Parts: sequence; C-alpha cells; structure tokens
Amino acid sequence: MAELLESQVAQILSDKYIVIAIGALAGAKVGMTFVVLSQGEEVKDPATGAVLGRWELPKGYLRATHVQERITTCEGIPAPGQDSRATDETGVLSATMIADSLRPETWGGSGGRLNVNRAQVAGVPRIGPISVGDVVRECRLEPPAAPTDPKAPRP
Repeated sequence: MAELLESQVAQILSDKYIVIAIGALAGAKVGMTFVVLSQGEEVKDPATGAVLGRWELPKGYLRATHVQERITTCEGIPAPGQDSRATDETGVLSATMIADSLRPETWGGSGGRLNVNRAQVAGVPRIGPISVGDVVRECRLEPPAAPTDPKAPRP
C-alpha cells in the first residue's frame, strides 16, 4: 500500500476553504480527501522505550478542489458517518455540544470508568480550531454508498 501524503495547513482562506502545503509534485490530485489532525505527545512502547507514534484526533476533513504545483486548495467536508446533507441552514453545534462530543468517554463503548493508575494518565490532547501549521494527512475514505430507490425492483 502506498504511503499516505502528509503536509500542513499553509493558509486559511475562510471557514470553508483551506490551502495545504502539498501539490501535484508530491502526488496531490483533485478529489483527494485529507484530515487535519490534533496531535498529542509521543507514545512509547513500555517494554522497549521505542516511539510508537503520536496520539491523534481529527479536527476536520478536507477534499482537494484545486491542485497546483506545490499547494492544494481544499474545501471542508463532513466527517465520515456525518450526514452530508447538513447545510448552513441546519445550524451549528454549540461549543458545549462540541466539547461533549469530543470527550474520550463518548468515542465508543459504554463510557464506563476503568480502574487505572491515575499517576500515569497522560490526558487528552486539546482540540482547538484548525490553525496554520496543523498536520494534514491524506485519508482514504470509503466512497459513500449510492442511494437506493426503495421502489426499485430487487434482483
């Protein structure tokens, strides 16, 4: 599998359009999907001390709309699983609703507490707004399923 393209937010044009610092020379193409990431501290293997990577949370998703030699203009798109029919007319989430939706206990499962060593709790990275310099990585999302006509005959 080919390595995913990685870059940074180079410029914020509006709340809908962002320029990233990667272009056609690096393999960017119109229609590619990217994720803007909030990165926490390095995570190390407890046995070897080797760095395993950084803990990440998505800040937003982008689709490339215009690719130049070294930069790409992208538009914001809904997160995977989010209703793509939502528009500005549906309103926006309040800061409290966003904060609640990003709490670790809402990421899946029952949200029950674990008996952990509290001295070793690293904490969740702060998820601020998308900013110039944020890491951007190609994200290969599955294309949405084609809508089905409930009246269409079944094979």
